[in-house]
Amino acid sequence: SVEISPSVWMPMLGFGICNHSLFISLGGRSLDTALDYGDDKQAEVGAAIRASGLPRSEFFVTTKIPCCPSAFVADSTYSQHCHVRRSPEQTAADIAHDLQMLGLSYVDAMLMHWPCDSTADVVSTWRVMEAMALNGTARAIGVSNFNSSAVETLVAHARVKPALNQVAYSIADHTGVPYRNQTWGRDDATRALCKRLGITYQAYSPLGGWALGGTSRVLHDPTVLAVAAAHNRSAAAVALRWV
Repeated sequence: SVEISPSVWMPMLGFGICNHSLFISLGGRSLDTALDYGDDKQAEVGAAIRASGLPRSEFFVTTKIPCCPSAFVADSTYSQHCHVRRSPEQTAADIAHDLQMLGLSYVDAMLMHWPCDSTADVVSTWRVMEAMALNGTARAIGVSNFNSSAVETLVAHARVKPALNQVAYSIADHTGVPYRNQTWGRDDATRALCKRLGITYQAYSPLGGWALGGTSRVLHDPTVLAVAAAHNRSAAAVALRWV
């Protein structure tokens, strides 16, 4: 685990959309979801926790809210919520909806799923999230898909510094070459900035799911396979070790 905020420890391995009951039975404790994954996905996370019979404190739960409007979703499967600007009241309603669908009184990390198109909208959304950190409904707050410029802009206005930046990052996807016309923070410069600012940089799709060529590009890469053979490990293990 890694300490992302004072006394808030996040497991190094977490799973997003999946059979979380199976994940928990295999020892997994970090569960990731989001408003834009759908009500059924959030409800599944909460149900898996309750069905486990384990204390809530055993788990690290991450969920997310959108920041709107945003060009980020122009050619993405997300978001159903970003066609119009979200007021602070609507953002608070998004947060309440997340908690209701999870059936939890708090989450361990609430993330802004992507940046808005304007600094004013990002800061407005962040102010509502800061209230979560202060009232205990989120043990930590952070962002996702923020590049270095977006991180610097938010930090300049934040009263509570982001604890986390969750970004697609893998051995095949870290050079900042745009994918779908954006980098979304998937670059070494953003990672280095987060390290300097004390913001945990978390990889999603660490096996290259969001890279050009997808996971197969990583699992069949000649260099990855050569390293795996030399150390008697799987290609996946090498890719995760690189991250």
